[in-house]
Amino acid sequence: MIKQAQKNNITNISTLIFNAILNIANTLTGEEKEEKILETLDFYIKMDVNRLSYNNIYTYEIENQIVGLILAYNSNDVKKLDKPILEHLKTKNIYLDSFEKECFEDEFYIDTVSVSPNFQGRGIAKELFSFVEKKAKELGFDKVSLLVDFENPKALALYEKLGFQKNTILKVANHNYHHMIKMV
Repeated sequence: MIKQAQKNNITNISTLIFNAILNIANTLTGEEKEEKILETLDFYIKMDVNRLSYNNIYTYEIENQIVGLILAYNSNDVKKLDKPILEHLKTKNIYLDSFEKECFEDEFYIDTVSVSPNFQGRGIAKELFSFVEKKAKELGFDKVSLLVDFENPKALALYEKLGFQKNTILKVANHNYHHMIKMV
């Protein structure tokens, strides 16, 4: 079952996000050690407003266990969503004006999609994408977008199979990513 994440039930969410974004987690948290990264991700997830907030996360549950998620938001809100994270990084003496560009105006941006390894291959990611596409339509968007690392051909193949098309290349955390869009 897919549902909006709840502030009081974030078990496994930070791990799922970390598994999907890997090196980007260092940039977002200002941390190097996995334990500290997960702790900071938990902190962000519990916040009401930021890109990683529970308000932007839809979870896939099996037997009351979160086994997958999709994190998506209005691309026009990126500055507002990033401000709390940038403020938190300042407390660690990390001063950034902004994060690297991941999306463009008027997109419903899929920041992260992740499924626990033990549950992959069951169509969960496809269900999450279908859910977000419907959500994007409900919110008045005509396209959804995402990034995929050049070094992740398996994900690229899945996204193309789901109807996403490459439209440009963006560099994030010193990696090249295909920016992909799908009209909904």
